[in-house]
Amino acid sequence: MPLVDLTLDTNVLLHSCNPIETRHAESVHFLTCLLACTTKLSIDDGFSLDPSKNRSLIGGEYLAKLVPGTLPSVVLTQLALTGRVKVFQSTVNAQSAKKLNQLVANKRDRTFVKVCANSDGKVLVSHDFDDFPAPKRKVIGKIFGLDIVEAVHCAPKL
Repeated sequence: MPLVDLTLDTNVLLHSCNPIETRHAESVHFLTCLLACTTKLSIDDGFSLDPSKNRSLIGGEYLAKLVPGTLPSVVLTQLALTGRVKVFQSTVNAQSAKKLNQLVANKRDRTFVKVCANSDGKVLVSHDFDDFPAPKRKVIGKIFGLDIVEAVHCAPKL
């Protein structure tokens, strides 16, 4: 059964555009699988493809970093235009937020975790091992009941 939704770290999108990145092929394959399935993209409130209307932190990062016409830009646009973007709260209870703040310094990365924690699928696809090294992924997973996986491991679940 495919995932109902997933949260997607920007680095996976960017890796699909960089042929010298070691996870390039896996990122392209993942995005191709994402387009071909029914899984939705989890994002925080306020998302719009129009940068002047976008209030979403995750959406803002996507729009700022993705080059129009590239595979990830086309995937994001297609998901948005076909109703495959689902909005979730970017807040968690105070105790969990405090733990997350101690674990993850980057505010944007914390937003990805919070959205994922509130999503139905509870899967965060990320290639960020600086902010999310394996031991930290395990702790975050335990606190929030989610999985942080690489694109190569998520593609078969789509």
